[in-house]
Amino acid sequence: MLNRREFLGLGLLAFGVAVAPNQLNAINFRETKPKAWTATKVDEAIKEVFGTTKTVDGKIKLKAPDIAENGAVVPVSFETNLKASKVAVFQDANPESTVAVFNIPENAVIDYAFRIKMAKTGTVTVVADVGGKLHKVSKLVKVTIGGCGG
Repeated sequence: MLNRREFLGLGLLAFGVAVAPNQLNAINFRETKPKAWTATKVDEAIKEVFGTTKTVDGKIKLKAPDIAENGAVVPVSFETNLKASKVAVFQDANPESTVAVFNIPENAVIDYAFRIKMAKTGTVTVVADVGGKLHKVSKLVKVTIGGCGG
């Protein structure tokens, strides 16, 4: 016999399975935009992903540490109220500049957090496509050697 919590949990699971195929879609940007993943300059990668490098600053809140004591796990998060269709993250500390590209569903909440690897001090850049207009924010992250904080 099911108790109330199990019943509600199964109901929510069934609802999620029924709705998910209609709401989720994925684009393999490694197949559709292969040059973006081998670009060594941020501007070059932005052009490969979005078709242009013309951007305006602001309207995206980017969080990353000023000093990352371990370049292998640099926490990065960003959020925005912009109605973006695509958001991409870039950095200039590694040989390849593109970190991630997100295809954003309509009416989605854009609030992402993850960790990236940075070989050295560099700038993290987030670009959002809002109806063909690119919004950008960047932040310098100093990666220290040996975790000494200096």
